[in-house]
Amino acid sequence: MTRSRAAVAVIATCAYVLATFGTAVAAAADPDRGDAPRIAWSHLHNPIIGYATRATKDPAIVFADGRWRALFSSIGADGAWRIGITTSRDMRHWSRLRFVPHDPRVGGEASPDVVRAPDGRWVVTFQSSPHDVDGGESKLYYRTTTDFEHFSPARPLAHELHPTAGDRMIDAALVWTPAGLLLGDKVGGRNGPQAFELARSTTGSLDGPWVTIGRPDISVYGDTIENYQFLRLGGRFALLATSNVLDRPFLFMLTGDPRVPSGWLQWSAGRMLVVPQESWNPGRGATGSTYEHANSAFLVDRHTVEGRYYLVYADSPELVTFAQQGHARLGLARSSNLVHWTVPPG
Repeated sequence: MTRSRAAVAVIATCAYVLATFGTAVAAAADPDRGDAPRIAWSHLHNPIIGYATRATKDPAIVFADGRWRALFSSIGADGAWRIGITTSRDMRHWSRLRFVPHDPRVGGEASPDVVRAPDGRWVVTFQSSPHDVDGGESKLYYRTTTDFEHFSPARPLAHELHPTAGDRMIDAALVWTPAGLLLGDKVGGRNGPQAFELARSTTGSLDGPWVTIGRPDISVYGDTIENYQFLRLGGRFALLATSNVLDRPFLFMLTGDPRVPSGWLQWSAGRMLVVPQESWNPGRGATGSTYEHANSAFLVDRHTVEGRYYLVYADSPELVTFAQQGHARLGLARSSNLVHWTVPPG
């Protein structure tokens, strides 16, 4: 029996999508495939990363080439933002702080997210702070790397979606899906309405063109969410994000059809991840107002290897120093079920 040309074309297209999507999922799951060593939990204590002269927040941690690679927003006492990077073999001993290459034309650089592309490259997304230079609002950029030692020059990310100097775009997160390459970010002014927005690359390239899909049906405490991370948990797509009000971590599950761009606008009600607050963060009052706890969290899925999920997050006992970001440091918690969380015994 012979197939029609149309049927052959459909089969070929499906094979391409499945191969690309399968590669992306496998690449994104590297830390859970067994190539990363088990985390010696009993030897750890919080904070796992912090510096006397800089605030540390917005973490993203992946395992690559035999080391954990932590990228984060690093804020100086003068309020200047850079993307810090440090590495570790055991999550206990970290290398000296260094910085991802800086482009002075875009002002500060902050809020990194790290994801692996289907071709094996790591993609680091971040936002600029052009208002430090020319009064403009934040825009999105990306760099690529294969070793976290050498980075490509920064390239604009989806600027065509909100092109004017007054259009603000922050907290970029990418995900390769059956519906194509998608981008999630927060749009809107610092003092005006803000929203979580999704876009799709029509070519599958990081350089687009990008088109807006819409704004997902998510609301927490009557407001939007920020600091996004797309995940695949138990065969389903998930989203970890921070509430815009109170700055708490919430986990959402995709309820729409992942093969259709519009399906990515449909999510479950969020569930807050409750992390114990430790004595190194004595902050009290309202989170996001007088102190921070479990802010800008990032999830490392080690469930199939260790039976655990690890959550890296930022804590700050006050929000006065470091340009009102507070002296933030990074903590670590773990869970076997994404519901009950514990902190290191140290």
